[in-house]
Amino acid sequence: MDNKDDFLIKKSTMIRKNDNKIDDVYKIAKKPLGTGAYGVVSLCVHKQTKQERAVKKVAKKKIKNMERFEQEIKILQMLDHPNILKLYEYFEDEKNVYLVTEICKGGELFDRIIENEFFSEPVAARIFK
Repeated sequence: MDNKDDFLIKKSTMIRKNDNKIDDVYKIAKKPLGTGAYGVVSLCVHKQTKQERAVKKVAKKKIKNMERFEQEIKILQMLDHPNILKLYEYFEDEKNVYLVTEICKGGELFDRIIENEFFSEPVAARIFK
């Protein structure tokens, strides 16, 4: 093994589909953090590590192109950047796909735009940060 690339671990190999039932791994809060066109986001706690995360429950019937959806999951598996949502793992059952991610506590950008009507460039930069 002379090639140092033989020792590299890719992030995409660490983020995987978990074949367990999501309720066996996470305790999911009953009150959602938010809702969107494709699903509901709730707080969840990993039962073993006690880490808080967010889980987005996406109904399969709302996914118009499953192949494209799966490609988006693959892209999230490869991305590692502080300004991009971190995907930890995902689950699937007969009716839903569950994406377990980091929690973003900044609130909805759309709500801030409606509330303020206008942002100066410095204010917009601070919000995005």
